[in-house]
Amino acid sequence: MGDRRGIEPVRYSTSGIAPAERHGAWSDRGWPSVAALFESTPIGPFQTSAENLNLDGIAVSYSTGTARLLERTPERIAADRIDILGVGLLLAGEMHGIAGKREFETRAGEILLFDIAQPITMTMSIARSVQLAIPRPLAEAELGPVADLHGLVIGRDEAALFHTHLAKLSEALHLISPGDAPRLARTLLDLLVVAVHASAGSTRRTPEPLLGMAARARGEIHANLESPSLSVASLCRRLKVSRSTLHRLFEKEGGVQTYIRNCRLNAARIALLDSDNEERIGAIAERLGFSDAAHLSRLFRARFGETPSQCRGGRKS
Repeated sequence: MGDRRGIEPVRYSTSGIAPAERHGAWSDRGWPSVAALFESTPIGPFQTSAENLNLDGIAVSYSTGTARLLERTPERIAADRIDILGVGLLLAGEMHGIAGKREFETRAGEILLFDIAQPITMTMSIARSVQLAIPRPLAEAELGPVADLHGLVIGRDEAALFHTHLAKLSEALHLISPGDAPRLARTLLDLLVVAVHASAGSTRRTPEPLLGMAARARGEIHANLESPSLSVASLCRRLKVSRSTLHRLFEKEGGVQTYIRNCRLNAARIALLDSDNEERIGAIAERLGFSDAAHLSRLFRARFGETPSQCRGGRKS
């Protein structure tokens, strides 16, 4: 029947490191950690944890982390010569940035593809994500030139099969023989190809000036998510736009205030699901701009169908 020990991920967390030293310790990690690929600047206090797998040469990392700016510079590219297709699936949170000349925004449920041999700059909110590193020859055998995929965002609907498979894979690792890792790698690559093909005719179209302003607005929101001064008025001042323009940027999200509230609720949920985070629910509420724990609980239940206490109680140990 083969090896039934299950596939054991390699776990990493900064929770046991002094807060002032966490970012430096993470940044010093070598490949295949994502830390080895980018110059990183934390946005607020830094914390991250990950479960890492190697599936027949494809690196897979399930991670949770605080907000940060990531830059893949020409100097770093020349120095490390790492040659992969990067795949980032967001489970919660947002990313935005510039890959070459392509400006992008990525939201929960969507996939970002990037050629690690080209420059990219991106800002990531407090987020949960899955990152894959696929060797260039393997990726190009199925998808064609990796350079053409740099900065491509695959929408939520087109990414759904890939998303669901990765979520279930994490839950089932203990049941899967290490000898089946090549089959898992093949399935992941096949589902990614399906997602790329599905997205070919349905790429989101957003006017470039508005896309750039929306990315800046989201960046301001995520950089100031814990600030009590974050408001429509403060955003208008920082971005030098009118209220009507700002509201138009967030029409699909139900308005600016709704977007800010949902970002804060998402950040609260990520904190509650983090087994290393023992912060009191009241403290989370205060940190993220809710009036008290009851206020957070009411909005949290309306958005996620459970209370913060139930969310924390149901997390994996």
